[in-house]
Amino acid sequence: MPNKKRPPTANTPMYRSANLMCRAVDGQTNRYELAFSSEEPYARWGDVEVLLHEPGAVDLSRFGDVGTLLFSHGNDPNYGRVPIGRVLRAWLDETDRVCRAEIEFDEEDESCKRLKSKLDRGMLNGVSVGYSVRAWTRLEPGQRSVDGRFTGPMYLAAQWTPHEISLEPVPADPTVGLGKNFDHEEDNQMNENEMNNGIRGAAAPANQPTAEQPAVAPAVPAAPEGAARSVEPNAPNPDPIAEERTRAAGIVALCGRFGLDSTEYIRGGESLERVQTSVLEALARRPGGQPVATGARGVEIVADEVDKTRAAAVDGLLMREGLAVKNPAPGAEEFRGMSLQAIAAECLMRSGVSGANRMSRDELWKRSLTPDSAFSAIAANVADRVVLAAHEAAPTTFQYWTTKGSLTDFRPTDVYEISESGELDEIKQTGEFKEARLSDKKVAQKKLLTFGKMVTFSRQMFINDDIGMVTRTLTALTMAFQRGINKAVYGLLKDNPTMYDGNTLFSAAHKNLCTGAAPGTAAFAEARKLMRRQKDLGGKVTMNISPAYVLTSSADETTIEALLASLADPSGSNSGVANVFRNKMQMVVDAELDVDSGAQPFYFAADPRMADTVEVDYLNGVETPAVEMQADFDRLGFRYRIYGDRGITLLGYRGLVKNPGKE
Repeated sequence: MPNKKRPPTANTPMYRSANLMCRAVDGQTNRYELAFSSEEPYARWGDVEVLLHEPGAVDLSRFGDVGTLLFSHGNDPNYGRVPIGRVLRAWLDETDRVCRAEIEFDEEDESCKRLKSKLDRGMLNGVSVGYSVRAWTRLEPGQRSVDGRFTGPMYLAAQWTPHEISLEPVPADPTVGLGKNFDHEEDNQMNENEMNNGIRGAAAPANQPTAEQPAVAPAVPAAPEGAARSVEPNAPNPDPIAEERTRAAGIVALCGRFGLDSTEYIRGGESLERVQTSVLEALARRPGGQPVATGARGVEIVADEVDKTRAAAVDGLLMREGLAVKNPAPGAEEFRGMSLQAIAAECLMRSGVSGANRMSRDELWKRSLTPDSAFSAIAANVADRVVLAAHEAAPTTFQYWTTKGSLTDFRPTDVYEISESGELDEIKQTGEFKEARLSDKKVAQKKLLTFGKMVTFSRQMFINDDIGMVTRTLTALTMAFQRGINKAVYGLLKDNPTMYDGNTLFSAAHKNLCTGAAPGTAAFAEARKLMRRQKDLGGKVTMNISPAYVLTSSADETTIEALLASLADPSGSNSGVANVFRNKMQMVVDAELDVDSGAQPFYFAADPRMADTVEVDYLNGVETPAVEMQADFDRLGFRYRIYGDRGITLLGYRGLVKNPGKE
């Protein structure tokens, strides 16, 4: 069998499998959310591979372009390369350090329906991801990563791209976070030494890259390997079964002493000597010699001080900038009072860099610019939290009465309205059913647009301890994105555009334009009557809908609020007259509806579930703008770019009524 113990090459198609952990999406019978990758170690090339799950490491853009869902990577004879569904969206879960995706099965294919049924019944238990790696980082034996989370020997996939997600009939080994994909040659093949003896240690590749091998990050010199065991030529062949029993029994006894799970070591083919070394090294790195959970091949992945430092620093910086933080991480108050330079030095020292507190400001800045530095991760996490907080706090009102939609790409999408079929026919005994005659008409076209800006966190800001400039700018840009949606939505009401039938949105032809009047019982009664009498596309069915929202400018806010809250009719001369509109509608006030002079119009909107009015669409349903950070060599700083995708479409007029108001 060919020797598979070799260093990784760049952009090589690879696969890894895992146990399928998914759940149905609420309210959707055909959609599921699953985790398809993590940072669990994976045996490859006679070594260990880890996919980094942090900002800037994983590129999920291909799922936005293609988003293919396969079965067994297209190798199953019954399904072939035909997709069984699609990936609606994929995202990085920084908290759990996994990649998640929302998938949707093909509803038109009977084979896909059977797979969905097997998934619902728990008979389909595996998931696999096909991916390629653009850049590797090599950790030599005993060497720790910059953030302190990983200890060599291993390869870290610093930049990698998932290409497709597959459901698998054979799940991963439940004792290993990610196991082998039994359907792929790349994962199946091992050299003879690995098959007989297991993976006994990491054989470090040559430091000089070849034409097929990408350059890896420099590492500290590896300790010399122990002398190889000599084998006498005439020695009798040992009993492999007896040797395996002895090895397994020794590992079980050793792990039992320290409360460790021995299954991973046994299945990974570890020698007893290797397991002893792995356990002792792990214990030596812990204060007090407390036992810790270690993975096979001496790899330790733990939530150490570096992770705690990063969480505390992020919360501390957010509180320093006046943002509310629920349950701050331990140590956040300490970081709250520290300068950016002090935080950078503290991160370096806690990751094992000695003398960081004596570095110059420029040296601290250079070390902070590296993509894998703890400070870079802190700056990225702060930006994410700031954008999320600003999105939630944005003073917008369109979301109360409009419909939220989702588009999977930027191509224009036609929207059709279907007429009602009228009443059902009475069917006599042994009578025949008649075909329903429906009609449809194109009423609108949905399309996504992208909006974005860029902001730089410069060297001067770092030295001046002015991260507030970045947080305030990101907050302003996020709110600007939300306000842009708000302005565009209410602009449709104010501009009164021409619709598909050649008539303006509010017109006598659409029977949704009231006689101009001040807010009061009479004006509200007329609006309700007009909306109830709206007909469907065919003009035969009365829709019988009523206003659920009254949309008003700030000028009429107090008047309408009194009308909706009063027990008595505010417009009546007798206090004994009941207010029939009390608590019948929800008032939505927005200054975008204010006019500079003249009468102040007000509007009525139906429940979006009862009638189509205005729809706000997002790419794959993601409302929050994305923020990305990258070191900028030309500008001496980090560059943040923030962008979002949205589309605003007027779908129908029957759920909207306008009163022009009265001066």
